[in-house]
Amino acid sequence: MSRKLIDDNPKRTYSFEELFDLEEMQTLQDLFSAATGVASMITQPDGTPITKPSGFCSLCTEIRKTEIGRKNCLISDSIIGGPNKKGPNIQRCMSGGFLDGGASIIVAGEHIANWLVGQVLDEDYRRDEFQYADLIGMDPEVYQRELMKAKRMTREQFENICNYLYFKVQQLAKNALRNNLLKEKVDEKILKEIEIINLNKDLEQRIKVRTIQLEETNAELEEINAILEEEIVKRQKAEEEVKVLNEELESKVIERTIQLQDLNSILEEEIIERIRAENELSKERVFTDALFNSAHGMIYLYDDNSKLVRWNKKHEEMTGYSAEELAQMNLLDWYKGDEASQKAVLEGIAMVDKTGYGNAEADLQKKDGTKIPMLFTASKVIIDDKPYFAGIGVDITELKKLHERLHKYQVLAENAKDAMLFSDQKGHILEANNAAVEIYGYTYDELLSMTIFDLRKCSETSVIAEQMNLADTEGALFDTVHYLKDGTPINVEVSSQGTTLGERRVLLSIIRDITDRKMREDENRFLSYHDPLTELYNRRFYEEEIKRLDSEQNIPISIIIGDVNGLKIINDAFGHDVGDQLLQEAAKAIQSACRKDDIVARWGGDEFLILLPKTTSEEAEKVVTQIRENYGSVLINAIRMSISFGWDTKRVPGESILKVLKSAEDIMYKHKVIENEGMRGNAVKTIINTLHEKNPREEQHSKRVSQICQDIGRAIGFSEIEISRLRLVGLLHDIGKIAIAEDILNKPGKLTDSEWEDLKKHPEIGYRILNSSYEMVELADCILAHHERWDGKGYPKGIKGEAIPLISRIIALADSYDAMISERPYRVSLTEEQAMEEIRRNSGTQFDPSIAGLFIQKLSEKRHS
Repeated sequence: MSRKLIDDNPKRTYSFEELFDLEEMQTLQDLFSAATGVASMITQPDGTPITKPSGFCSLCTEIRKTEIGRKNCLISDSIIGGPNKKGPNIQRCMSGGFLDGGASIIVAGEHIANWLVGQVLDEDYRRDEFQYADLIGMDPEVYQRELMKAKRMTREQFENICNYLYFKVQQLAKNALRNNLLKEKVDEKILKEIEIINLNKDLEQRIKVRTIQLEETNAELEEINAILEEEIVKRQKAEEEVKVLNEELESKVIERTIQLQDLNSILEEEIIERIRAENELSKERVFTDALFNSAHGMIYLYDDNSKLVRWNKKHEEMTGYSAEELAQMNLLDWYKGDEASQKAVLEGIAMVDKTGYGNAEADLQKKDGTKIPMLFTASKVIIDDKPYFAGIGVDITELKKLHERLHKYQVLAENAKDAMLFSDQKGHILEANNAAVEIYGYTYDELLSMTIFDLRKCSETSVIAEQMNLADTEGALFDTVHYLKDGTPINVEVSSQGTTLGERRVLLSIIRDITDRKMREDENRFLSYHDPLTELYNRRFYEEEIKRLDSEQNIPISIIIGDVNGLKIINDAFGHDVGDQLLQEAAKAIQSACRKDDIVARWGGDEFLILLPKTTSEEAEKVVTQIRENYGSVLINAIRMSISFGWDTKRVPGESILKVLKSAEDIMYKHKVIENEGMRGNAVKTIINTLHEKNPREEQHSKRVSQICQDIGRAIGFSEIEISRLRLVGLLHDIGKIAIAEDILNKPGKLTDSEWEDLKKHPEIGYRILNSSYEMVELADCILAHHERWDGKGYPKGIKGEAIPLISRIIALADSYDAMISERPYRVSLTEEQAMEEIRRNSGTQFDPSIAGLFIQKLSEKRHS
């Protein structure tokens, strides 16, 4: 199991019922009892039953009916069920003298249940113990009769059963915790995926809102265009009216002048004709005034001194001045303090003087101080040989607003980060913004010579035509691929909408480069279904695929489960990078033996699963053989790869695929029990050989320490078996240095604080390496404590005195002595006398005083013999 999964939940507590299926555990317990013949039951740590008893002895049932017998049984159960990290608890019960055993179920360091077995009579059972019936008040005949029915076996048989139970319980605890933690990780992943889905929904909603905004903007733009066209028509009409008016006015003035001259010459003779002419003139004035006052804009007449001499009613309405006030106005009175408007008007008058016609845009100040943006026109007029200029002024407030709004839209389009294209219904590009030029790499003129089909490079023009038709009628949002000028393809999101530009139906398309987003989506999709370390499918993908492939047409379906042996010891010895390399090499070996359509997944930390549709059990076995050939020559830091396999096949439609998976897993664990231990022992030997090859000085040091340890052991009076252990521990005491960098081990100068802290880790590393092998587990504690001091100032735990294992105290002295008398890159060696003096001086602080005294005595005797 990955240590990371355990570390993610440091404070998590578990219950038996949460981690295990009680029905399955009851079945397992019943089968275990039936197979071994021993009684079996699973209880809470306090003895409360969790499962129903299996194979219970009738004598125990009778004993438990008595008060004393029941109490004694409870006491025995509590002792047998107590936690023990080294193996099962085995002892005789206090009731009938039966052999009982128990294995505590510990998950993440927490004692959650006991598995109790027993009610067995062995060869050492004393028959007089049935006298216990008298003590508890039970009928002796019933006691003796039921005793004859009890299960009998040798103590060795019972201990083997208990050891197997202990091993099985440890595996169950590890697998249960791993499965529970992996489920929590899967649930967390699902929550994250739901969050991504919700974010996508929010993005879609924003796109819809933006589309609606664009539609509203298009509608406003069409309305503004219509208003602008209407205002332009009005302006042209007004200019034509002013021109006609000027012409008529000039004509009338001339005609009137002639008439006055004629009238003056014949005034006396033609009184009646004069009256008639005056009447006609009066009618003409009424007509002129009516025409004058009906104009939409301000009509004005200024003399050569720029004084206002004639105006229409609209002039009074627009400015707010009365006729009397207007009679006092000069041309520039309307623009006091407004130099820009004054300049524009004077330039217009200058144009009139030069060409006879001029115009200007200026802000006219009304009586209340407000200003009106106006368009003024003027023409030169001669009346009574005096020059005048007449014209019309039109309020262009709305027109200016329209121009400002159009400018804002232009700025918005030209500064947008997304490409914007106008195209006609045949796909020709009519307009493009700056972003489109930058994105595609074409010039503006090049884009306007192209079509949408050119950007898509798509032979299926009917597909594009359908999208354009949909965009024109309803609007469309879709993803596609466009090509840049240099041929590079990019993923784009196109939002397209039909609109009317003048009398022409066009499509406005907003195009966003989503290449990065697509890449992230592809990466997320890959990671959600693949293991990042091996790039194989992950458990989530497998669980989906097994549902899809579990169909009649794929039968037979075979499942292979493989578990890499020795991953933990490699992680401890060489680091997790090397452990990752082991998993990667295992993945390559497995995948290279499988077909393209087979599903190969990383099932857990060191487990792989292969799903083989339309594959018999015999064919699955051939796949396993091929995998073993593939990794047969693979070495990871000189350690040969080993994988334990199990497989099974679904042969008929009604068979549960999950049961096939469980069967393959059980078979794999049976193989692993046999294969894994041998691999661990070989790994330990390989590690120590690798250390000595990397650093020959360490090999010589280990051999000398081993010999010194044996000498001390003989001086103390150890047996040959104990001396043999000392020899081996002396050779292995620095095995943890395999994980220490060579530049630290061989550094000629003083170590830095950081380097020293790294070096101090080697006892713990050595402990983990040896603890992983059942052959070496008894030596692990000795290796862990070989740098502890008698005064408690050593490392890694800081224990002191006799709390330090005796063998560790011997190694500590032998290790220090050899280090003192040996040459090192950073110092010269001490003489034997100097080393002995150093040991004497540190006796009772660094070294066990009794061992130090004995060592000095024996060394002195040897030197003087």
